Amino acid sequence: MKKFSILRYLKQFSLLILLLSVAGAYGIYRYGKNQQRYTASVVIQYTNKGANDGFTPDGSVLNVEEIYSSTVVDAALKDLGYETNIDSIRSNCYVEEIIPETKQKLIDVLLDKGEEVSYTPNTYRVFFVGGSSTSENYAWNVLDAIIKNYCEYYTEKYVEQRLQNNGATALETDEYDFIESAQVLEDAVSQMLDYLLEKRTSWPYFRSIDTGYTYGDLTNIYTFLYNYEIPNLYSTILDNAETSDIEVLVNRLKKECEDLELTIENQEEQADYLKSLIDNYSERNKDMMDYHYHNSSNQESGTDYILKLVEEDRESNDKETTYDSLIQEYVNLRISIRNREIEMKHNQYMQSVFDTAMDVAGRKTYSSEEILEKIDHCLNLVNTYYQDVEQTGRELNRFLSADYLKMVSSITVSTAVNIKLYIVIAVVLFTSVGVVGAVLLGRLIDFIDYFLYVDKTVGIPNRARCDIFIEENSKKLLSENYSCLALKMTSLNDISKNFGRATGDAVLKDFGLILKSFGDLYGFVGYNGSGSFMMFFPECSATKLNVMIEAIGRQVEEYNKLNPGHEIRYTYGKSETDEDSTFDIRGLLRLALQRMNMAKPA
Repeated sequence: MKKFSILRYLKQFSLLILLLSVAGAYGIYRYGKNQQRYTASVVIQYTNKGANDGFTPDGSVLNVEEIYSSTVVDAALKDLGYETNIDSIRSNCYVEEIIPETKQKLIDVLLDKGEEVSYTPNTYRVFFVGGSSTSENYAWNVLDAIIKNYCEYYTEKYVEQRLQNNGATALETDEYDFIESAQVLEDAVSQMLDYLLEKRTSWPYFRSIDTGYTYGDLTNIYTFLYNYEIPNLYSTILDNAETSDIEVLVNRLKKECEDLELTIENQEEQADYLKSLIDNYSERNKDMMDYHYHNSSNQESGTDYILKLVEEDRESNDKETTYDSLIQEYVNLRISIRNREIEMKHNQYMQSVFDTAMDVAGRKTYSSEEILEKIDHCLNLVNTYYQDVEQTGRELNRFLSADYLKMVSSITVSTAVNIKLYIVIAVVLFTSVGVVGAVLLGRLIDFIDYFLYVDKTVGIPNRARCDIFIEENSKKLLSENYSCLALKMTSLNDISKNFGRATGDAVLKDFGLILKSFGDLYGFVGYNGSGSFMMFFPECSATKLNVMIEAIGRQVEEYNKLNPGHEIRYTYGKSETDEDSTFDIRGLLRLALQRMNMAKPA
C-alpha cells in the first residue's frame, strides 16, 4: 500500500478543496445576505421649553410616532424618488426613548422603594431597518430623508405655518377661458404676495442658501408679476377681445352679474334692517342716559341710587356688546356690498368688451395662439418662482426647527450580520473540512487501490490495474518519445524450487521494488503475473530508456552480490514510439513482449 503522505493527498485533491471552500463561502454569503438587516439610527432631541414635560412648542402633547407618519414617509419617498409602499417603510421604523444613566439609576432606586416615578424624556433614538434586499446606503438615505421631512413637518405644524400652495396649478388640470386663466393667475399671485409680505415682516433678514433670495427679494418679484405681467396679460386679452368660446363666456358673465345683483339686493335689505336696529339701540341708550343722569339728579344717595348704578353698569355692558357687534356686522355688509358692486361692474365691463368682439375682429394685434403663449409664459413664471418660494420656505423651516429639534448624532448604519467575518470563517472551516476530507478520501482510495489493484506478493499494481491503464491509454495516440519496457524474472522458478515458494516470492518482491522506484519517478510499473512486469514511460526517448535499463541492471547486480544463491535473472524487451513508429499502447506493448521473449536472460 502507498505510504501515508498528507502533501500527496492535498495535491491530489487540491481542486476539490478549492471548490469546497468556494462553495462553502458562497453558501455562507448567500445565507448571510438573506439574514442581513441594515439598521440606520440617529439621536434627536426636542429643545423647546416644554419638551421636558412632553409638550410641543404650541403646547400640544408630543407624539414621537409622527416621525414615521404617512405624511412624513410619503414626502421622504418622493424626495428620494423611490416607488416603495409607505406601509413597508413605516413598519420598519421605530423610536426608543433615551434616558440618561444617572436619571435611570434614580428611577430604579425610586421604583425599588415603591414610589411612583414620572419622567418624560426629550431625547430619542430613531431607527429604520432595511431588509436583506436593500443596502447600507439605502437605509442611510431613507432615514436621512425621513428626519429632514419630519423637521419640516414638525416646524410647520408646531412652530411655523404651512407653506403657501400654488393656486396656478389649477390651470394644469382644468380648462379655462383666456380671461379666466388670467384671473386664476392673478389670484395665485395675489395670495402669494400676501404670504410673502407677512414673511418679509417676520423674517426680514433671512436669506436662503439654496435660492439666494430673501423674502424681500421674492416679494419684489411677485410685485412685478402682479403690477406688470398680469396687467399686460389682461390688456392683451381684453384689447383683442379674445376667447376660446365667446358665447359661453358672455353667458357666464351675464349669469354672474345677475347673481351678484340678487346678492347685493339681499345684503342691502339686511343692511337696512341692521341700520334700523342700530337706530333703535341708539334711542334706547339715549333714554336710559336721561333716566340715570337727568331724572334722578336729586337722588345721589341711598339704596335706590346704588341699585340704579348697578343696573346701569350691567345693562350698559350688555348693550355696548350687542351694539358693537351690530355695528361691525353692518360695516362688514357695506364692505361686502361695495366689493360685489365693484365685481359686478368689472364683469359688466368685460361683458361689454366681449359683446363687441366682432367689431374688433379686423384690428386684432394678437392671435389666439399668441395669447396662449403669453398665458403659458406667465404660468411658467409663476411656477418657477413658486419653486423658489417653496425651497426658501423649506429652508426657513429647517432653520426654525434647529431651535426646537436637533440631531444629537449623525446617522449611523449597523449590520445584523458581519458577512466578511462569516466568509473568512467559512473559508477556514471548509478548507479544514476539505483538507481532512482529502486525507480521508485519499487514504480510502489507497486502501481500495491496495486491495483491488495491488499485488500483495510484489506490492505493485496488479494485472487488473495494468489492464485499466492500458485501456485508458488505448483511446488516444501516444506522444513522441513514449517508451515501453517489458521484463520477466527467469530465475523465479529455480529459486522457488530450491528454496521454497516464500523465498521466491521475497526475491520477486525485491525485484518489483527495484522496478517500482523507476516507475514512481518516471512513469507506470505493473505486475502482469508469472514473474512478468510491464513499464510505461511518457516523454522517455530511446536513449533515456537505455540509460534506465542500465541503471536497473546495476541495481540487480548489487542485489545479487548481497544475496548469493538468490540471484535475480531476467529478460527484457523495449519499444519506443518514434523508433518503432508505433503510437498505439497495445502495439507498443506487443513489440516489447515479443522482444522480451526472444531475448536472452541478463
